[in-house]
Amino acid sequence: MRSSRGEDIMPREFSERRRRRRREHMATARDDCGASLPYEMIIEVMQWLPVKSVFRFKAVCRSWAALLSSDEFRRLHMAAAKAAKRRAPPAKLLYISPTTTFDSTAVYSCSFSRSSSSDRPRDRGDLLFTIDGARGNYMEVVTPAPCHGLTLLYDALDTAYYICNAATRAATRLPPSADEASSSAAGLGFDARTNEHKVVRLINGMLNQKNLDPVRCEVYTPRGPYVDCCWRPATRGVPSSLHKFVHAAVINASCNKLSPVFANGCLHWLMTPASFITTPSVAIVSFSVAEETFTCIRSPPFWVPGAPPTSRNWSSGEQLLEMDDQLCLVRNRMPHGSNTLEIWKLLDYSSGDWLLNHRINLSGHLARDLRQSQILRVIGSFGSYRPPRKKIIIATSMHKISNKYQKMVHTYDTRSEALETILSITETHSTPQYGCPSSRFSFIQETLAPVHTTDEEMALSSDLAKATREILLRLPAKSAILSKLVCKQWFRLIESKNFIQSYFQHKNIDKRPKVMLVLKRTGQLGFSFAPLSRCLKEAPSHSTLLDTKVVCSKPCHGLNLLSTETKDYLCNPCTGFHRGYSNLGPNLHLRPRMPKTEEHAFTVGNKNVGLSFNPLTREHVIVEIFYNQKDFESRQYDMSCALHWCNTPYAAQQHSIPPLPVNDMPPAYVKGMLYWMNEPRLGQSCEWAIVSFNLATGAFDVVPCPLWFARWRSRNRCRAFVVELEGVLCAVLADPVADKLDVWKLELDQWGRAYTIHLEACPGYSLKTSVVVPLAVDPDHGRILLNTGRKIGLYDPVEQTIENLYSLDQVPVASSAHLKFLDMPSTSSGDSLMCSKEESVVETNKIDSKLIRSVPMLYEESLACYSFVRKANCLW
Repeated sequence: MRSSRGEDIMPREFSERRRRRRREHMATARDDCGASLPYEMIIEVMQWLPVKSVFRFKAVCRSWAALLSSDEFRRLHMAAAKAAKRRAPPAKLLYISPTTTFDSTAVYSCSFSRSSSSDRPRDRGDLLFTIDGARGNYMEVVTPAPCHGLTLLYDALDTAYYICNAATRAATRLPPSADEASSSAAGLGFDARTNEHKVVRLINGMLNQKNLDPVRCEVYTPRGPYVDCCWRPATRGVPSSLHKFVHAAVINASCNKLSPVFANGCLHWLMTPASFITTPSVAIVSFSVAEETFTCIRSPPFWVPGAPPTSRNWSSGEQLLEMDDQLCLVRNRMPHGSNTLEIWKLLDYSSGDWLLNHRINLSGHLARDLRQSQILRVIGSFGSYRPPRKKIIIATSMHKISNKYQKMVHTYDTRSEALETILSITETHSTPQYGCPSSRFSFIQETLAPVHTTDEEMALSSDLAKATREILLRLPAKSAILSKLVCKQWFRLIESKNFIQSYFQHKNIDKRPKVMLVLKRTGQLGFSFAPLSRCLKEAPSHSTLLDTKVVCSKPCHGLNLLSTETKDYLCNPCTGFHRGYSNLGPNLHLRPRMPKTEEHAFTVGNKNVGLSFNPLTREHVIVEIFYNQKDFESRQYDMSCALHWCNTPYAAQQHSIPPLPVNDMPPAYVKGMLYWMNEPRLGQSCEWAIVSFNLATGAFDVVPCPLWFARWRSRNRCRAFVVELEGVLCAVLADPVADKLDVWKLELDQWGRAYTIHLEACPGYSLKTSVVVPLAVDPDHGRILLNTGRKIGLYDPVEQTIENLYSLDQVPVASSAHLKFLDMPSTSSGDSLMCSKEESVVETNKIDSKLIRSVPMLYEESLACYSFVRKANCLW
């Protein structure tokens, strides 16, 4: 039995293969469900159900699950949804928003009506699902109108695309493209001949790519017939005669965050007259998704071909739109003094005739939010059937205060010309450096369109891959890196960000400090890393001892910074990764004019360098502060500051200087912030204070010290500095007279005393002759690891004694009980030091007392590294 409306949707001709599949489904349904339900009857009923109900019916039996998951049923369900579109209630709105930690994206749905309880705009929607790893602060909705049920999202920071189906709550991340671009613009289309979605990306190439076309096009077909489902060049490429138009369209899309629009089987990119000397006769670049060919569409009547552009402003206030299955162009007249929006409809592709379809008046009081908005986008329309009328959806974005942005959605009734705000949300942006995203809104289309998993996701989800993953997580870092050479699947697994993060968490879950010694090695890096356990058993040879001063940072998300007087090295001692950075000081050719009394184990020339990590961009940044002048008698100083982003090949960039001079002790990194203790002997202030640097905002600030030692006096010999202990910022006051360290910790914006370390009974750690720095705290027994640069030892706060672990002044001797606190690595986890048993105790004792020949360094086992490939953070 089949109704008349079903006959319009069911295909008229079926191949023999499809008929055979029907009979198999019907036979299976009878066997499994025990009911003689004809195949046609099941299809006829199920195709009209909403997606949520279809998913419930999949749980009836296996045959129904297979039937309702088939491509044939998906196509029929899509056709039924289109036929019932005019009779169905309004669709729901989709919007994305960053989670509270900014490391994921939450996807919400919202009704096209005000809140029934307060008759006010809604301030939130219903959470559908969350896309882990997609930085919500930089996520954009590329397709405001779903393309046959799917929506394309883009992470502008990670240059990653996501395809999702909000109705089925499924999402997948597309594999990265290997083609570098100075700017690009991508869109999602549908090939009706093959029933496949295609992601099409237009590329403006880099200037140094001499062997490649300056303008290129690549296509990704999810689960298509191409090998490995990777990005491929378009079948016919970009014609040379259209290069200038495609280039202008990409520039307009990337600068104004205008996504291409899919309509009538083609993707369309809009150009702007400001890209040309004279206004061209064409305005739109069109790409046929099925044929993979390019054409251009005539400009609308308000463009005057051949005349100079009316404005050289790149933001023309025009955008493309798909409305009622036709291509439209929105013209924002507000920048030109008229409070109106015009919507022009393309009547014919061949003739290029345009018709003014709607004119929206925004001069009323209710349209104030639209007039004041910084970004205005018309994202589509919907029609209600009781009574029949059409409403146009307008989304706006406006910067409020600081890092707050207000996102609103409005509906405009074309019959009554009434404007209504249905959604108003306020978002917090973690950093303003990328500006506010253009659009986070789209529609939800009730379809079963599949979100195909990529080859990488399928390979990593198999039982064998899961078992392999568990084994690799337990290998030393160097062995895990070598395992990438086994096969392509292992390479993808180990290179994936999820595995790198899991490896770091697995290896450092107990938070036990791990110690290596930094020594000399011939080669590009010039350093080697030896496990402390090996050096405690065998004395190092003279050929491996350092001949230059080195200061090491604490580990920062798996990497360490090694600093010399003229250069800094970012290293992973577990894998051998390293990268050198030259200093960017204005007077680097001068020798540092540091008083001899100021030199100690933790100073390096006339600079103070810290390693930071931006948790939002997941990138390490080196912060360098240089002193060009330092005079304690006149309290005069001159310093500069530079930042070096470790994931870019560019040189360091000058930055604004801190509000207070910093002392010579290394900074402390805590949760995306760097902290220095100021130098009270310089400048106008005679009080100790802490200088903070927020990497996300790029701003310096001042944090008050504990009141107990905030005031500095010239006769006071105490030294103050900051450290990180147990993930908390601590301020340390070293009193050489009392020979003790007072450690204060900052929790909940309140200072409290954490530890008092008495060193009067420990001659090798006396504050009268050494600078002693607390490195870490034993998570089990509360013992504190102390470092003087020449010695490291464990301080027991109860017994007030130190167990020496390593000393440069004598043959290293330590019992195995001393090492239980430290998580000693295996020899394969780092660059092992070749220790010689022939070196005698006498030779070891001849080490220069002034030069530190091996430096202890805390580290974390990780696979962190940076590639040398430039990553373009361009939108689309």
